[in-house]
Amino acid sequence: MRELVFALVGMMLAAPGAAAEEALVFHTAQFQDATVSLRLVSNRTTGQPGFDYDVIISLSQTNALSGKVYNDPGKHRALVKCGDPAKVSVRGVDYMVPISGAGRDWKADLWRAVCETPVS
Repeated sequence: MRELVFALVGMMLAAPGAAAEEALVFHTAQFQDATVSLRLVSNRTTGQPGFDYDVIISLSQTNALSGKVYNDPGKHRALVKCGDPAKVSVRGVDYMVPISGAGRDWKADLWRAVCETPVS
């Protein structure tokens, strides 16, 4: 599973982003030897047809035994569409996101972080 997370995030386009200190953790995956966290670094509206937001994601891994943290130096781009059909696009591949709340993978969690943010 960890390899899948790294592969998917690693395939995203690298792009400049905001400082990681302000990034919102939107997905965490627990493994026996490590915890992988995905953070929303940047979130802005996009002019890309068929999508609402252009986001930048960062990745970090914390070793369960030593507590050492590895921060992936890359910033990875994804596009998000909030309306029906809800989707996340990574490197031109569209992944449908069930709005019903079913499915708790990183793409669904990213969609929720971007599209279901509370308005005050």
